[in-house]
Amino acid sequence: MKNEMTKNTLIITVIALVCGVLLGLVHEVTAGPIAAEKQRALEAAYMAVMAEAVSFEEAPDYTAESARQILDQSSDANNDYTNDSIDALMIAKDGSGNVLGYVMDVTAGGGYGGNIKFSMGVDPQGNIQGISITEIAETPGLGMRAQSDPAFLAQFIEMGDDNFTLGTEVQGLTSATITSRCVTKGINAGLAYGKGAGLFEQQ
Repeated sequence: MKNEMTKNTLIITVIALVCGVLLGLVHEVTAGPIAAEKQRALEAAYMAVMAEAVSFEEAPDYTAESARQILDQSSDANNDYTNDSIDALMIAKDGSGNVLGYVMDVTAGGGYGGNIKFSMGVDPQGNIQGISITEIAETPGLGMRAQSDPAFLAQFIEMGDDNFTLGTEVQGLTSATITSRCVTKGINAGLAYGKGAGLFEQQ
């Protein structure tokens, strides 16, 4: 009886080890393609939000720590950026190397289905040139329309106010107030960061 139990334990242990090795191999094989696909999606988003740009370079002065500090300092009663972040800052240039503006990767916290990530292009005056949602898990047919309904994001184009308010400057998505508020606050966070980082020309 003991020998049988020992045998079964060894079999189960070997199976578990083999499964662990196989899972590790699958992760190694798929990690590269997944990362490459995410990078391609980001590059497509950059082109979508700054259509005239031909190249995008990482901003040398950007750090996640400094971005966090700027957002914390910019938070107020109307916009609490505690759960928002600026994940990357790219400099958009034309074919001659002239700066056309900037692209920020923004994580907006507080969506109905979790964080909402998007890329946002702004010109040197701080006016929004485009917004492309890259990650969203809101309710199909409701919050997901933030990504599929162009009229919602079109409200922000060519605007540079970092204090957009849902229900006044911005008309939210029907039956998706939480999603609308999340995206609006994330856009405010991006503009607040741009101002705090000195990216925009004084007008």
